[in-house]
Amino acid sequence: MLTDAQDEVVVTGIGLVSPRRTPEGVLDSGPAATDAEWFDARAELGPRGHKYLPPGARYLLAAGRRALRAAGPADEVPPELRGLVLGTNSALAPLFRDMDRTVIESGAERLSPATAPYFAINVLASRLASEEMFKGFSLTLTSPVVAGLEAVEVATRALRLGRARTVLVTAAEDRVPQGEPGAGSGEEGAVGLVLEPRGHAERRGAHIRGVCRVRSAFVPPSGGHDAPGGELSRRVADLVHALCPEWERRPLPVYAVLDGSARSRAVARDLAGLTAGAQPLHERTAGAGCLAPLLHAAALLSTGAGDCVVVTATATGQLAAARVGGAATHHHSAGGIDAEVSA
Repeated sequence: MLTDAQDEVVVTGIGLVSPRRTPEGVLDSGPAATDAEWFDARAELGPRGHKYLPPGARYLLAAGRRALRAAGPADEVPPELRGLVLGTNSALAPLFRDMDRTVIESGAERLSPATAPYFAINVLASRLASEEMFKGFSLTLTSPVVAGLEAVEVATRALRLGRARTVLVTAAEDRVPQGEPGAGSGEEGAVGLVLEPRGHAERRGAHIRGVCRVRSAFVPPSGGHDAPGGELSRRVADLVHALCPEWERRPLPVYAVLDGSARSRAVARDLAGLTAGAQPLHERTAGAGCLAPLLHAAALLSTGAGDCVVVTATATGQLAAARVGGAATHHHSAGGIDAEVSA
C-alpha cells in the first residue's frame, strides 16, 4: 500500500486518438473528420493483424500503444503487477446492432467467426491486455458518461492498495448508430493514460507528465435534488473541495464537460457559484459516450496545463470530477482522494 507522498500516483504516458486532436495536442472544436481522413489503421497498427477488429478496438489499441511508448519501458514490472482499466459506453455499439440484425434476420449461425468473439463489451480490451501482458487485471467500466474518469479512480485505488505497479487507463468509443439515443452527438476515438507511483517513475527515469485525480458520486435525478442548495449542489461542492483543499483561497479553472441536460445545466450553475467569478468556467459539449471528459483531461495534461478541474455529469445521476495538473506534488493524507473511491 502506498502511504508516502513521494509515492503519489502520476501520469507518465499519454495517448490521444481523436479526429479533433490537433498536432499541438489540444482538441479542436471544429467539425470532426471522417474515419478515412483521420485514422489510418495500417500506419497505426501495422500491415496485418487488425483487419477484423471493430473500429473501437482499433482506436483502443492505437491509443494504448501510444501511451505505453510515451511512458517508456517498464520491463521490470512483472506482468501480474500490470493492470488495464477501460471505460466505454458505445465502442461496440455498431457491431452489436449488426449482430442483432443478423440473428433476427438470418440466425445466429450467420454471425461472422471473426467478429463473434466481441459479443460482450468486456472482450474489447482483450487484444491490448494480451499484447502488453496485463496479467494483474483487466477491467471494463460502462457507467454512462463518467466511465472514463471512473477508470482513473479505480486505477488509482489499485495502485495505492498495491494491486498493481503500473496501470493503463483507457476510454474508447465508436459512432453511435443512427436511430439510437445519442446518435451523431458523441466523440469517437480513444485515450490512454499510464499511471504509476511517483517513486517508481522517478527510479526508472520516466518523464512525469502530471497528475490526474478523480472523485465520483451519484445523485438520484429526482426529488428536487437539483434545486439550488440541494443534494446536487452539496455533492458538487464536496467533490471539488475534496480534490482541491485549497479551493477557498485559490480556486482553479474549471472545465465543465456536459451534455446539455437539465442536470448538466444545474451542475454548471453550481460550478459557477463555486468559482464566483474568480476563475473562468469553460463549458464543453460531452455528447454521447464517456470519451469526452477523459479526452479533455488528457489533452490538458498533454499541453502542460496548470492545475484545473474537469467536471462531468449525466441526466441519470452520475457525477465525476478530475483534478488535472502539472508534475508538482500535491500532498494528501492516506485517507484522502488517492486512497478511496466515492460511492
